[in-house]
Amino acid sequence: MPSWEVTLFEWIHHVPRFVDYVVWLPMQAGSAWAPPVVALVAWRLTRSWRPTVGALVTGWGGWWLAKMVKNAIERGRPSAELPEGVVRSTAITDGLGFVSGHATVAFACAATLSPYLDRKWRAIAFGVATTVALTRVSVGAHLPMDVVGGAALGLSLAYAWHLAVGIDRDAGMESADG
Repeated sequence: MPSWEVTLFEWIHHVPRFVDYVVWLPMQAGSAWAPPVVALVAWRLTRSWRPTVGALVTGWGGWWLAKMVKNAIERGRPSAELPEGVVRSTAITDGLGFVSGHATVAFACAATLSPYLDRKWRAIAFGVATTVALTRVSVGAHLPMDVVGGAALGLSLAYAWHLAVGIDRDAGMESADG
């Protein structure tokens, strides 16, 4: 593991313990519950099947694909990969680390909805996805490259979705600039 990744992990992870409680709710935007919520929002905003179904396909598909990648790569969580004492005792220790399923879901959903959002909401969607990724490192569940890999996987899935089904240019927010 490169020293810069360990240093970056320590910098993000060594925040006060109460931060784990504060970031719990935003972190759920990358959970398996996020795709149906994003799909409902997509339908409400667009009344188009493409972003609605896309949020489910890329979000849930990303969740399961991340699990497959984890099993193929077999990189442990920070507690398994770093020397003892670097990771807080409260960090998640079960399972594998690369790639982050939460980051995959969050970025897949943000990128699937992105063409249908105006500039402000697009920034918010990707801000939430970035928050999910950073919080996964701060709570000690992932190393930085785990969340970068998850983000890349999620963005790739959304791109593939848009390539496969197209983008409904008549749907979206009235002030969309996409």
